[in-house]
Order: sequence, then structure tokens, then C-alpha cells
Amino acid sequence: FTSLRISSLNRHVKTHSDDKRHVCHLCLKAFHTATLLHNHVNVHTGTRPYKCSDCDMAFVTSGELLRHRRYKHTLEKLFRCSVCKYSSVEASKMKRHIRSHTGERPYACYLCSYAGKDAYKLKRHMVTHSGEKPYECCVCQAKFTQSGTMKIHMLQKHGENVPKYQCAHCSTFITRKTDLGVHLRNLHSYMAEAIKCSYCEAAFHERYALIQHKTTHRNEKRFKCDQCSYACKQ
Repeated sequence: FTSLRISSLNRHVKTHSDDKRHVCHLCLKAFHTATLLHNHVNVHTGTRPYKCSDCDMAFVTSGELLRHRRYKHTLEKLFRCSVCKYSSVEASKMKRHIRSHTGERPYACYLCSYAGKDAYKLKRHMVTHSGEKPYECCVCQAKFTQSGTMKIHMLQKHGENVPKYQCAHCSTFITRKTDLGVHLRNLHSYMAEAIKCSYCEAAFHERYALIQHKTTHRNEKRFKCDQCSYACKQ
């Protein structure tokens, strides 16, 4: 973390401390700073002191107001990717985007080998272990652990009631146009820096091509015993 102001640095340093002396009198939750406590109490009381000058919206924190103005009014995207043309309103989204270039997956599941690029994907994955099924089909009330599985179900079982958008680059069908855009960005956009296969020397500028290539390694027995001829997949 770096900052132009010493006050911002001091406030940041407190986040690494266990000292939470600012306690909410309504729920006893404790915070590092008086500002965080003040914002928290506003949530209890419904107070929204930060008002947008361009519309009727109001917010609990100044950060929420700033984010709203950038998304809805100024359309500023201050954070730009140095590898591709992607730009973002928020630093957190840029950090998540950069991982699509580096392949970094810092959010690891403690129950299996899964690792995700962000906390949301890990949270979504953890549902597969808990057995929880929060997504319900609006047509037949079938329940699913993930929204993507539910969308596939609706296409296959209730396709006549669901709009279909087919990817022009692969055989994928998607129910929402916005999801098609996400699919195209994540899997079919050109990456200036090629991603190398983790099993061989092949490298690709498109993530979908890499995924397709990796299926060719699926039945390989890469782990070999140095004492005998035994080999296994994992």
C-alpha cells in the first residue's frame, strides 16, 4: 500500500492491528477507526449522508458515492490494463482482471484442489461442498448449486421459453446477452502475452484454445515412479 498522504497511511496501518477500540453501541461489533464505526452505525440507522449531485441517490459512505458517480455519471475508468485495452472504474476489478493474464489463482479451497481468481468464485465453489442449492428454476422449481448449472438446465429443459445467444467462436449457448459478453471477454479475447500450458511447452493467445488443448492431456499418466514402471494421472 502506498499513499500521498500520511493520514491515509496511518489509517491503513491500523487495518493490520488487532486493536479495535471503536465499538458499536447497537450490536457490539468493533472497528479499527472511528470513521469505520460511523459508517457502520449509519447502516443501522439508515442514514445516508453522502448525496449525489447529479441524481436523487444517497449513500452511507463517500466511497460508495464515488463509485456510483463513476459508474453512472462521469463514466471515468481510471484503472487501465498494461497488457490489453481493458479499463475499470475500481482497482479491485483491475486486480482481478490482471489475473486473467498472469493465471494467478490466490483463493484456494481448503477441501479440494480448486483455486479461484477472486473470493466470489471461491464462495460459489464452496457451495458444491456444502450441498446448498440456492438457485431455483422459475419454470419447474428444480434447485441447483450454481447459477450456471441452472442456466444450462433451463436451456436444455425449457429452451422454448428462454432466449438463446450462441457464441460465434464455440458451441456455447448462453441465456443472457450480458453473459455472452463476459464469455467472449474471458475465453475468446486476444491476449498479447501468450499463456503457457502447465503440462507441455504449448502456448496460446486465447484462453479457450488453451482449455481445448488441455483436454488432450486428460488421460496422460504424468506421475511416474522412479523405482518401477508404475504411472498415474494424479
